[in-house]
Amino acid sequence: MSGKAKIEGLTNSWYGFAVFTAVCSVLASGIGVFSIVTNVAGMLFSWFVTFIIGRALIKRSSLTRLILLVATALFTIVGTLGVGKAAWMFVQTWQLKVLAGTVYGAVATWMYARSFRTLIDGSVKAYFR
Repeated sequence: MSGKAKIEGLTNSWYGFAVFTAVCSVLASGIGVFSIVTNVAGMLFSWFVTFIIGRALIKRSSLTRLILLVATALFTIVGTLGVGKAAWMFVQTWQLKVLAGTVYGAVATWMYARSFRTLIDGSVKAYFR
């Protein structure tokens, strides 16, 4: 798989994660007209940001790649610590809401880790040369 194809696949995954986030947010805040409208607006904004970043990566922006490498590494570390803390909180309280937040945090952390792995992949590095 070429570097460009991996970047496109990662961008598509982030589009899907934006949908997942919007659905989780609607379920957490209640299914109401205002909740749905604000979460759809948030999802569209996330899609726009993902489109801009994905386009910059496809155009071989080394600065964008560097910023994303630093950000995804940091968010992966912080996310892992946060998921661990949330999991410990769940074990102490046994609340479904805490479990749902822990699962969401784990998925977000996985996305950051996946992004980092993709950006340091050999074929992606070669794509930027």
